[in-house]
Amino acid sequence: MTESVALGVLGLEVPRGTHICTFYRGPPGRDEIVLPFLAEGIRARNRCLCFLDSAMPSEVLSSLALQVDVGPPVETGQLEVGTPADSYLRSGTFSADEMIDYWGEEAAATRRGGYFSLTRATGEMPLALSEPTERAEFFRYEARLNEVIPDYPQVILCLYDLERFGADVLMDTLRTHPMVIVDGMVHGNPYYIEPGKFLVGRR
Repeated sequence: MTESVALGVLGLEVPRGTHICTFYRGPPGRDEIVLPFLAEGIRARNRCLCFLDSAMPSEVLSSLALQVDVGPPVETGQLEVGTPADSYLRSGTFSADEMIDYWGEEAAATRRGGYFSLTRATGEMPLALSEPTERAEFFRYEARLNEVIPDYPQVILCLYDLERFGADVLMDTLRTHPMVIVDGMVHGNPYYIEPGKFLVGRR
């Protein structure tokens, strides 16, 4: 039986190896999702990763500290909060291959018997990647993630602010996420396209 992971959001649970997206409006909507998601992970002794484009790490930690003690998790490496420069844009430009390798390395570290049995991660698509060429590479990554994440001890929650992105981005989001949070429930996504088909259509 596949282990279920409590998201900490609206009482929702998903299986390990889930790649899911959610939509919201503005910082208040973002925080209603991100903060309980991370707090639940800290309590469950998961490794927790958060990379936001719309808030500085200090802001996230200050807000999260109202729910859980963030000092020990930060010190031990259980909690890592950063920006796109720390994640998607580590090498200065975005590379789908580099990000897929990153998650593979994270999974390998977990399987080697590290302290954490699960990694939960959440992040926003950076505005810098919303132009057509950069967007195509980003959603190549989102599609390819579905080929590997089911086998990884991870849950990845992708964040999309309806106030920051247009219809093209939102449709690509739906095409590359098999599950979506809508109206307080986790749904299978009828607009999802299998990675092979999606990627062939983008060449």
